[in-house]
Amino acid sequence: MAEAKADSAGRGTKASSGASRPASGRKTPASGRGGPGGGKTRPANAAARPANAKVTTVDDGTDAAGRVRLPSLPERYQEWITLVVRVGLAGILGIAGYAKFTEPAALQKTAVAAYRILPQSMVTPVALGLPVLEMVLAAMILLGFATRVMAICVGLLFLVFIAGIISVAARGLSIDCGCFGGGGTVAKGQTHYLREVFRDLGFLALAAWLMLYPRGKFALDRALGMYA
Repeated sequence: MAEAKADSAGRGTKASSGASRPASGRKTPASGRGGPGGGKTRPANAAARPANAKVTTVDDGTDAAGRVRLPSLPERYQEWITLVVRVGLAGILGIAGYAKFTEPAALQKTAVAAYRILPQSMVTPVALGLPVLEMVLAAMILLGFATRVMAICVGLLFLVFIAGIISVAARGLSIDCGCFGGGGTVAKGQTHYLREVFRDLGFLALAAWLMLYPRGKFALDRALGMYA
């Protein structure tokens, strides 16, 4: 009888000690992740945003250095367009240069002198050198060698042509521009200054494209690693 009571008392002691064990054996939700007791806290607006939502930013058209970015084109389209522009501009320059180059030297000098801009000592060098320059630029652009540099040279050349035509029109001279051969003085009603200016502006636009987008197909620039 005494042993039974002792055994019963021991069980009661174990039960009471188990019941009085502190709650630190298992972490409570309050001290877990996201609770006030520790761990990472989630921003208040994070729950309102879906997990797969895309965050949009405002693009102001500048890069990290603050420089203005050019409008982007798919590379496969841009490089083919540049190739077409190169071929077209090279053809224009090549035809113009060859037409003047194959003319008699006297006619070349007459076309340049008709503008009445250059001193007489400069007429012969410009008349004989301009066709060669045009053909060299045409070859460089067609091959795609230093495309941007060549396009800048062509753009400057067309600006000179446009300024020359505007100059003779403002001074009341009647000449043929001689851009594709010929040239010299013509009758009053045979001038086409406005048409020639707009034509050269179109050629200038082609040169501007190559300045902005020099990378193209089948170009020496690609082999040289330029405009990568």
